[in-house]
Amino acid sequence: MKKDDILRKVQYEKKDEREEQVKTKAFHVGWISVTAVMLFLIIWRSIHNESANDILMILMAQTSATSFYQYTKMPEKKMYLMGGILGIIGLGLALASLLSQYGVY
Repeated sequence: MKKDDILRKVQYEKKDEREEQVKTKAFHVGWISVTAVMLFLIIWRSIHNESANDILMILMAQTSATSFYQYTKMPEKKMYLMGGILGIIGLGLALASLLSQYGVY
């Protein structure tokens, strides 16, 4: 392909690489912030002898979804698969604990 053809194709797609990079970084910063707030709430609730199972479920769901997505994109990195599996186990345990708290399980 000639340089002009490549340039025309990129301009036609209207895909700004920098914008995509900023968007990705913003999502990372956002999830780190949300995770930090959730961890603070879990600690705060444990200090006051309150259950934090609901917050823990959200955190485990986010962790496992992220890990499984990364594993699908990079299957050679088994650490992401293990993170996803551990996240699902944590999610299940938090759900079981929450249900037992309400007398369902």
